[in-house]
Amino acid sequence: MSHRTLEAAISLARERLLSEQSPEGYWWYTLEANETIGAGTILLMHYTGVDPVLQKGLARRIVSQQKEDGSWSIYYGGPGDLSATVECYVALKMAGVSPGSEPMVKAKRFILAAGGAEQVRVFSRIHLALFGLVPWESCPSMPLWFMLMPSWLPVNIYEFSSWARASIVPLLIVLDQKKSRPIPGFSIDEIFKNPSEKRDYSFPNPKGTFSGEQIFILLNQVFKKTEGLKLHPGKKKMLARCECWIRDHIERTEDIFPAMAYAIYALSALGYPMKDPTLAKAWQGLKSFQQAKEGGEIHQQCCISPVWDTPWASLALLEGGEPDNSPPLLRSARWLISKQILDIYGDWSIKNKGVRPGGWAFEFQNDYFPDVDDTIEVLLFLERVRLPGSEKKESIKRGLDWLLSMQCQNGGWAAFDKENTKNWVNRIPFSDHGACLDPPTPDITGRMLELLGNFIPPLRLRGGQGELVRKDDPSPLIANPSQPPLKTCPERSLRVRGGVIKKALNFLKKTQEPWGGWWGRWGVNYIYGTWAVLQGLAAIGEDLRQPYIQRAVAWLKSCQLADGSWGESCAGYSEKKFVPLKEGVASQTAWALMGLIASGESKSAAVEKGISWLVKKQTPEGGWDEPYFTGTGFPGHFYIRYHGYRQYFPVLALGKYFRASTRTL
Repeated sequence: MSHRTLEAAISLARERLLSEQSPEGYWWYTLEANETIGAGTILLMHYTGVDPVLQKGLARRIVSQQKEDGSWSIYYGGPGDLSATVECYVALKMAGVSPGSEPMVKAKRFILAAGGAEQVRVFSRIHLALFGLVPWESCPSMPLWFMLMPSWLPVNIYEFSSWARASIVPLLIVLDQKKSRPIPGFSIDEIFKNPSEKRDYSFPNPKGTFSGEQIFILLNQVFKKTEGLKLHPGKKKMLARCECWIRDHIERTEDIFPAMAYAIYALSALGYPMKDPTLAKAWQGLKSFQQAKEGGEIHQQCCISPVWDTPWASLALLEGGEPDNSPPLLRSARWLISKQILDIYGDWSIKNKGVRPGGWAFEFQNDYFPDVDDTIEVLLFLERVRLPGSEKKESIKRGLDWLLSMQCQNGGWAAFDKENTKNWVNRIPFSDHGACLDPPTPDITGRMLELLGNFIPPLRLRGGQGELVRKDDPSPLIANPSQPPLKTCPERSLRVRGGVIKKALNFLKKTQEPWGGWWGRWGVNYIYGTWAVLQGLAAIGEDLRQPYIQRAVAWLKSCQLADGSWGESCAGYSEKKFVPLKEGVASQTAWALMGLIASGESKSAAVEKGISWLVKKQTPEGGWDEPYFTGTGFPGHFYIRYHGYRQYFPVLALGKYFRASTRTL
């Protein structure tokens, strides 16, 4: 491909990105999940008060996303999902869609063939119980005393992941109060396989009678017995503790849909009206996630991602040739600095004491839940933009200090918490989706290595042992593991003690798949994880000729499609293996290309073919189209289509290729 053709493609994409920046300096793209989010909004309105216009728009959107077999899936092209289909059916019926209409008849047929509404997951059971459609006994018990357990005990709410915790605390109230609000004359008996007296709501346990799961099922039965007792010592105190936690977090948080919806359910169950300030803020937050679409449809986003989109779009512009001191990038940098969380010791501080706040969150506001991934990307951009040092120096220092403090004992980094690895939380009946933990992952760890490498260029590893040194300075920057970490981390003179790099490398080597790739927790899937790790290893100066790196490179090449693209299905999470798509996806192709380019493969036939595919697939407007979900919320259960991914990741790949090919001329 000629440089002129490549430059033209990059220039067109760069102009599109610039046109999509807000006047304040941020980028904010649609974040699309499955239709249980819209269905959940309809259910929430029937608990608190219905907006007919909103309900009609949400219902239209839900119907438009129904599959031909009558089901709703949890990702594009995926199989029908029973729980998602039941929730969509119930929401549509609440919204006035006739059970005799074609969409409802088809949905009913699918539900009954899949086992009936009695087979839905735990969260769907809770949603149905709120309207008296299933008994509360079908839901798991979550005792209120969870809120009183100190964090040093092995059983407490801080052993759950941040996203699970934000839902569990309000659900403690919901499951205690059991305030159902039945709709007069409303029934969904037609989607159950059995009459009410014969429905089996027992919790399945595929691991058998003598498993840990069975112990927790028995404990659940014990808790159910105690719920019937009239004596509840300390109940008022526990409810007050839950309420206080909810109010504190909503006040400074713009979190994900389930958490805010459950907060509304919980405070409503306690008798608070919708004009209550916390309830009003939570509902206003959910409304701000809504998008009007063509044909009167309304799309309910589960969350919003401006702090995530902004540094990625900014770095794509930099890679695409935008000057590092251009006004758009300076506006972006200053906006990001304004979003740094400096005054709230969030939930992360429970297991990471004595560390000052300094991270960034995903949304416009989420002060209790900054995350490692967002903070990494913001700092990667701030390090490169030519903002006067006085404006960014302290911001970078605080961010790096916070990130380094979040490394886990096994050497890896997780998303929101430190040492969030106790597997019992995924074995209780409440956690039938298996997504209540936030352990360290290869993708985030690889990205953290990329950050460390970019802050002290150029780098090399002394003796392959993870001792990081400057090429122009023989003194080690990662020194004696017996020495404690330093508390400060000045820009461009990073001094970190405690074997940070060595521990991270060991973690990555242990988590590599036998065939060469790395699992991706936050992007689909092995392509994402492998790209993140390879880019990190290259940044810290790891010898790219080592066998374990070459295995990863060979695997990436082996799964390239015949037309030069890459594509990977969400199904790989459930099947626990790489599952290719039959067609290429722009964002995933970009990830694979960046992994190969970082590994020194910029002149390989695989990279050149992939770059040609990206250029050919660019739209006349300068972007790329892809319907696939390439973001991961909960592996196996919740996936996300980030509409920004198809815009900025291809630009990053094209820019990196252009720079690499220019250097080799």
